[in-house]
Amino acid sequence: MQVFNAYMKVLKKKLPVAMIYVIVFLTIAFPMSRAGANSDKFEATKLDICIFDEDNTPESKALCDLIVKDNDIVELENDKDVITDALYYESADYVLIINKGYAEKLAEGDTEEIFGSYHLHDSYSIVYVEQFLNEYTSAVKAYLAGGLDLDEAVKSAGEAVSVEAEVNYESFDEDNSSADFPKAFSFYFQYMPYILLSVMISALCPILLTMGRKDIRYRTNCSSVRPSSYTMQILAGSALFVIALWLIFAAAGAVLYGGMYQGKGWYAVLNSFIFSLVAASIAVLVASFSPSDRIVSLITQVVGLGMSFLCGIFVPMSMLGEGVLAAGRFLPAYWYIKANNMLAGSEPYDGSKLMQYMLIEAAFAVVLAILSLVVNRVKYTGGLKAKGAAKAAA
Repeated sequence: MQVFNAYMKVLKKKLPVAMIYVIVFLTIAFPMSRAGANSDKFEATKLDICIFDEDNTPESKALCDLIVKDNDIVELENDKDVITDALYYESADYVLIINKGYAEKLAEGDTEEIFGSYHLHDSYSIVYVEQFLNEYTSAVKAYLAGGLDLDEAVKSAGEAVSVEAEVNYESFDEDNSSADFPKAFSFYFQYMPYILLSVMISALCPILLTMGRKDIRYRTNCSSVRPSSYTMQILAGSALFVIALWLIFAAAGAVLYGGMYQGKGWYAVLNSFIFSLVAASIAVLVASFSPSDRIVSLITQVVGLGMSFLCGIFVPMSMLGEGVLAAGRFLPAYWYIKANNMLAGSEPYDGSKLMQYMLIEAAFAVVLAILSLVVNRVKYTGGLKAKGAAKAAA
């Protein structure tokens, strides 16, 4: 077990790097998961709005009352510098000015230049407030055209724009079978691929690179340790690291879950274990090319962030374009997220498809492992041929 013991000594030195990733992830993942669990609760947007009513008529006051009903009113001094500071420091989202002659122009059906405003460019508050004002004035004009007088038109328009739409969230979980898979739990497992990739590549790669250094490998080849035994001890050390890391995340997930896993929770655990093997296979493949420490750090960021943005880890799949999703299908994290979405109820649950997604992930792990063996074989045979040629030339 000399090789295994040496592997553990190297792992001990590289462990702090992995633990930094783990601690940071768990510190961030728990509050994010709990916040994400409440993301499906709809609340109407309220803005901080300041109103200057220069018309001061019953019609303008009726508009002010509508705005006050659904927004927070901010009192500001009618001074351009004060208003600009309030917008800059975000103490106000929008400043509305109801111009003099508002009621008179509205009665005539003229909605040009009846409002003024101060706002920040490219702010969602511009669209929100101006859409409301357009809907309200259009409704007033429509009622006026229908034969109502101004007072009745203003009252009817106010009632029309105050109608609240009922907001329903569609779920594919018709039989409520995802009750054993809490929303916070699904968010936790959604972000796990990024940290698994980061930890495996940044921690496992340096260990394999250290154990594969020429001087250590040549010394091992000269010893009584057989090549098969050497390989098995390296695999045992790597497997121990991968399983230990996965168990940490699984145990943390159980804490977030609130106890022992049940039902679909076990599928999420299995899905994460399969992706742990995928991440480990990627790390082994990267190490087979013998990159420098700086290159390993670069690969960690490229692979981790690349899969996260292309496969729906950081950005939901529903918000990604067809081209991005088409590219993501060639990456293992895509199938991990597909399985996680199905377990969370955001896609129709189908047990056979779930198993299919997991098998595709496992296939990625197998293919990556085979590629690693091929690369190492080419390197080894290439080195032997080079030595033989050098001897023949001598």
